[in-house]
Amino acid sequence: LRHAEIAAAKYGLKTVDILVELGKRRMVGGQEDMIVDVALDLLAAGKHTR
Repeated sequence: LRHAEIAAAKYGLKTVDILVELGKRRMVGGQEDMIVDVALDLLAAGKHTR
């Protein structure tokens, strides 16, 4: 959760949007590096709410 909160603040996203997308991708603990990738994908796709 902490890593998602940090990425959300850094990229201007909602934490919940990142967490939902991580769930859709079936990410598990220990894959914190994927949080930034998901955040950048959400920005590129414009699929986020601020």
